Amino acid sequence: MSKIHLLDNLTANQIAAGEVIERPASVVKELIENSIDAGACNITVAIQQGGLKQLRIQDDGSGMSKEDALLSVKRHATSKLKVIDDLNTLATLGFRGEALPSIVSVAKVEIVSRESGVDYGTKLLLEGNALIGVEPVGTPAGTAITVSDLFYNIPARKKFMRSAGYEAGLIHELLIHFSLSHPQINFRLFHDGSELLNTAGVNSVPDLLELFYGHNARGSLIELEAVLTEGEISGYLTLPTYHRVNRKGIHFFINSRKVIAKELMLTLTEAYENVMPKGRSPLAVFHIRLDPALIDVNVHPSKLEIRFRDLAIVRELAQLFKETLQRQKTVPLYQPSNLYRPFDFPAAIPAGLSESSPAGLPLSAPADFPVSVQESFGSFDIQASQQLRPSNRQSILQPPPNSAQQQEPVIKTDATIQNDATLQTVETAVALKASSLPELRIIGQLAATFILAEAAGELYIIDQHVAHERIIFEQLKQQASSGSVDSQLLLHPVPLQFTALEEELVIQHILPLTEFGIILEHFGPRSYLLRAVPTCLTGEPEDFFQALLQQLTNTNKKLSLTDIKQEYLIMASCKGAIKANQALSPEEMNKLVCDLRASNNLLTCPHGRPIIYHIPHKDILKAFHRN
Repeated sequence: MSKIHLLDNLTANQIAAGEVIERPASVVKELIENSIDAGACNITVAIQQGGLKQLRIQDDGSGMSKEDALLSVKRHATSKLKVIDDLNTLATLGFRGEALPSIVSVAKVEIVSRESGVDYGTKLLLEGNALIGVEPVGTPAGTAITVSDLFYNIPARKKFMRSAGYEAGLIHELLIHFSLSHPQINFRLFHDGSELLNTAGVNSVPDLLELFYGHNARGSLIELEAVLTEGEISGYLTLPTYHRVNRKGIHFFINSRKVIAKELMLTLTEAYENVMPKGRSPLAVFHIRLDPALIDVNVHPSKLEIRFRDLAIVRELAQLFKETLQRQKTVPLYQPSNLYRPFDFPAAIPAGLSESSPAGLPLSAPADFPVSVQESFGSFDIQASQQLRPSNRQSILQPPPNSAQQQEPVIKTDATIQNDATLQTVETAVALKASSLPELRIIGQLAATFILAEAAGELYIIDQHVAHERIIFEQLKQQASSGSVDSQLLLHPVPLQFTALEEELVIQHILPLTEFGIILEHFGPRSYLLRAVPTCLTGEPEDFFQALLQQLTNTNKKLSLTDIKQEYLIMASCKGAIKANQALSPEEMNKLVCDLRASNNLLTCPHGRPIIYHIPHKDILKAFHRN
């Protein structure tokens, strides 16, 4: 007797359903894709108990005839493909003809559909892959599919489902994706009779982002539109000052299909490197149009993952993301709702204001806050986290040797700055769109930590430490790219003694950094002499070296040479920057602002902390009831 035999149709379909239909959200995804392919303008999803008891998807698309409805529940029956070569020109979301047969094999299904121009439609009743009944029925043009008792005949699968609220949340998130990929379609979602989502009349990506993520997100958007070598891209990403606790706000759509591509996620993450706190992510929506022959969408049954046939596309996008962020020098508005509260100002900023450090926490809402609170939580935080050790004073008037010539400091008068700024209001956020900062008139210094300046009636608040840290970082990067970082020989070499582990780190990571301004000489068993450090350092050379070594010791991931160099430059810029609680002369403050204007990035320091905020004149008047 043969050991190999054919599976019956029901078993084969249930196995296939395991690849395509994992939970109620999978059913909704497959059916909505069919509705979109049918040209629907309105799609309504109604679910009960998270979709486990029942879910219904109704659209006003092209509908199906009786013959097409009967064929649609057969495996591999599709209107999207005829021959294998059609995969190379695929422009639809569905194509394999597996969705409906897979759903029918694990649920009780009712399909009601009518083509436009036909007097009546067709109603099919199916259960466990068996056709129970077919009858004509009066119904609006389009298709309505009701799926009941999902996984009723596979109880083991049903045990792996989560709570009704969790499953409903996944479906809500799915509809967000579809509405962002097809903003022209109106989507509605009901759960147990309550409306959770309605995008009717909200038919643009910025409006949808405001609906889903709030006013702060809308005000932080940067528009991106470009022609690629092999296609085109349009979409939005946010300023580095706006960030989220996870990557769920990042959406890539290729030919209107939501995709998961590690290469694309990596390129966007790298674009925000050193301008956003570690562990945080931007909000981004990108629509990429490519020749279907350049990608493979048949990698996974869910059709979410794709494969690029040519990675040159990814490299081009990576460069585009970086250039877009570098061109945007937008001074964020500090929200009046967080700032102007009568009698709510502290008597003074604590003397222990801390500057940024590699181990410092980002100035944002605590991680355990609700997401909505985290999104709107102001980054302008003036709470003390540690008492600073007094540091040596360094004048910032002289640029480091070999650095680009900076603009001479000039103290401006009121008359010279009246027309310097151009303001643009975007909903609740007001942003300054310019190639750089306007020319500012220095007003003074707050708590020996913040520089106060004005331009065109706007108040600007600049954190002197993080601003100087960004300036030094950009200068060190420029020096490193040109060959070597400026170094200074120490008058008295500093002896250093290491443990065996520390010496291994020194040999592996620090000794190769001679072109970064550090010279370390072996002096005996686990003993070294530190002979030179970067010229930007102002404190004790040993403190800088030990801090760098501690940072490498605390790192729990494998570091590449590029990672080491990056950490080194960040550490050097942090240690070399002026500190909080350090009084500056008007000339020094003006020089710092001039250098910041010339910087490639004036929004955040290399750790992602905000550098500058501005407060519009009208909001100041409003706070004092003068408007």
